[in-house]
Formats: sequence, C-alpha cells, structure tokens
Amino acid sequence: YGKHIKDKSASQVLKSVRDSLADYRTGVRRNGQAVTLYYDTWPHVDIVPASRVVDNDKLLHYEIPDMNREVWLRSKPRLHSESLENHSSVCGPSFRKIIKMIKWWNHKHSEYLQSYHIEVMALRIFSSMLNDLPWDVFSYFNAATDLIQSDLWHEGSQVDAYLSWSDRHEASQRLENAKNLSREAWYATFGSNDDHESAITKWRSVFGDSFPAYG
Repeated sequence: YGKHIKDKSASQVLKSVRDSLADYRTGVRRNGQAVTLYYDTWPHVDIVPASRVVDNDKLLHYEIPDMNREVWLRSKPRLHSESLENHSSVCGPSFRKIIKMIKWWNHKHSEYLQSYHIEVMALRIFSSMLNDLPWDVFSYFNAATDLIQSDLWHEGSQVDAYLSWSDRHEASQRLENAKNLSREAWYATFGSNDDHESAITKWRSVFGDSFPAYG
C-alpha cells in the first residue's frame, strides 16, 4: 500500500498498473476502474487494484479506483457475493443468467453502466423464483428504466454516483429502447403471433450478433 497506492490518485494507480504491463496489449476500462489485459483468445481479464481498510486488524472494506472522478470507491466484495448467492438461491439459476445477459447488453450499447450497478439493480428487482427467462429479461429492463431515474443506494453508498447527467440520460434512453424491444420480442413468441423469426430479430437488436440467428 505504501509503495503503490498511498497518496496517489486513482488515475495514477491505474496508469502504474498499465505501465507494468507495457509489453502486453492493455486498455483502461471506460468506467475507469480497471485495466483490461487482452489475450489473443478469450477471455480478456480486468485487473482492479484495491487497498484494504482495517480497524485494529479488522477488515472494514476495500477501496478501488474510479479515475473518471478521481475518487476511491468503498467495496465489500464478500458481502456483495453473499447477497448475490442468496438471491440466486431464492430466484433460481436464471438470476445469474440475466445478470450476464444485461452486462452483455451493456457492453454492446456503449457501457454506460458499471457491472456493480447492474448487479445491485438485479438485487433490487428480483425477489422470487424466476421461471420465464424472456419475460424476466423484459422485467429487468422495465424496472431499470425507473431505477435509473433517481439515486440508487445500497449498503450505505450511492451506487450510481459515477453517472454524469448526460450519461444517465443516455443510459436511460438505451434501457427504454431495450425494454420496448424485449417486450415486443416476448409478445411475438408468447402472445398470439407465435412469430419466432420476428422475436429473434428483436432479441438480436438488444444483444447483438452473438444472439443466435433465426434458422
């Protein structure tokens, strides 16, 4: 800590991580919290420097950098992991699937939202067993369009404080579009139309070309 983080700004610490990997292809994530190490084959790896905050040798939390605002963010990864695991037990395997799908949607649509923000919204949105994945994906987008409009607090900190007014507006527009497309996709299949081709086309508009094509 004394050598690598103490008295250094978030951007300085991330730059030092990137400089240490100068022989490799790297890039700082858009959210300003990690350095991505790119491999020739999947997967790429996000490297997040962190410092421990202790009181009488008791770990209170970690702090991770946010170079976009030059601040250090409080993080409790163990407690957060337990919350995700508990929700997964209640909501079923679709809970984690939906989080992965929303993160991929975010990746394909300019990455305005941080991964932690996406996970906290999932914790807020779902509280019971999920049995209809297409409808549950729509439900996430539907609820998130409301959650993005006001400050979201979790475990004593504001989760969405990193969003500027313009980024919040853009993220809101993208969530609204995804909500509408996912509702139309669900209805095309499970409404009265039974139109799988139209549904898949709309899902591909949401999730990109990685979503399976029709036929």
